Amino acid sequence: MGTVLRGVSGALVAGMLVLAVTLTGVQFWGLGKGGIGPGWFIVGGHWGVALVALFLQVRADRGRSPARAFQALCAALVVLLSLTYWWWL
Repeated sequence: MGTVLRGVSGALVAGMLVLAVTLTGVQFWGLGKGGIGPGWFIVGGHWGVALVALFLQVRADRGRSPARAFQALCAALVVLLSLTYWWWL
C-alpha cells in the first residue's frame, strides 16, 4: 500500500511541477505579447505548492521512518487542495 501511495503522490507532485513550469512560460509569453498573463501571484503560488509537495515527496521516498506513508499522503493532499483552490474555487 505504501509503494502505491508514494507512486500516486509522486505523479501528482510531478504534474504540479509541470504545471508551475507551464504557468511560468505562459506568464512570460503573455508579458511578451503585451498582455498580463496569469499573474505573478498565481505563478508564485503554484511554485510554492510544488516545492512544498516535492520536499514532502522526497522525504517520503528516501526516509527511513514509519511516517513515510503519511508524508506521501500529505504531499498528495497539498497538491489536490492547491488544484482545488487555484482552478475550481
